[in-house]
Amino acid sequence: MKFISNMIDRWRVWNTLLDYPEYSPPFHDSELVLSKKEIKANYDYFLEQKAGRLEYLANYLRPFSVELPLLPEALPALDRWLSRYGGHLIPGGGELMAAIHDCEPAWVREFHGLNIVHDIAIFAGEYVISQNENVRWDVYYGNGTRRDYEEVGFGQPCLIGLSHPDYKGDRCAIFAAELLRCCVAGHYRLRHRPKGVVTEWDVPGHFVKRLTDLANPDPEPLPSYHEIIMAQADRSRRKPRS
Repeated sequence: MKFISNMIDRWRVWNTLLDYPEYSPPFHDSELVLSKKEIKANYDYFLEQKAGRLEYLANYLRPFSVELPLLPEALPALDRWLSRYGGHLIPGGGELMAAIHDCEPAWVREFHGLNIVHDIAIFAGEYVISQNENVRWDVYYGNGTRRDYEEVGFGQPCLIGLSHPDYKGDRCAIFAAELLRCCVAGHYRLRHRPKGVVTEWDVPGHFVKRLTDLANPDPEPLPSYHEIIMAQADRSRRKPRS
């Protein structure tokens, strides 16, 4: 029965997916480092396309009873959708990180689901900005040091101004890479049906928690090493003996 349910879910995801508009910035060559002019052209394309991409996404998700107002109440339904359907967006094989970063391979055919991943990332960024006046979109051109093109977020639209401990004083790339990991976790669950939690994205509600944390202008500081060790020791003491 689970196999049949998964087949029906996959059909629902892909029934209209191939009609979903492809996101294709003007420059996307995974073998070359983009110039500042090319990065700016891609970022301008992102800004021009952003509102339309959110509209495409809202229309796509509406038959699943998922609405996308920039409100906390919208997050749980999208969280549940990602948990159930996100794995069907991922093709088999590799090249996923290169594809989500460079749009190479192009987001067509078996990679078409990456358009949804990308547009949910835009929604995530817009949600964080709507809740946190300190945050804005910008693009990272690198810092001028040798091999800065290897840094996370190089040439990508980023969230700037986050106070979250993971990103304080730094930038957060478009969030698509994290959402890709979310969908890869779902893909793994569909294929292997593991018992228990493999990654944090296997925990129900993690999408809501992540966005809520990033949207908080005054987040809790990260625990110290001593606090982590004490918490682990406390959990060990409470664990029932077999």
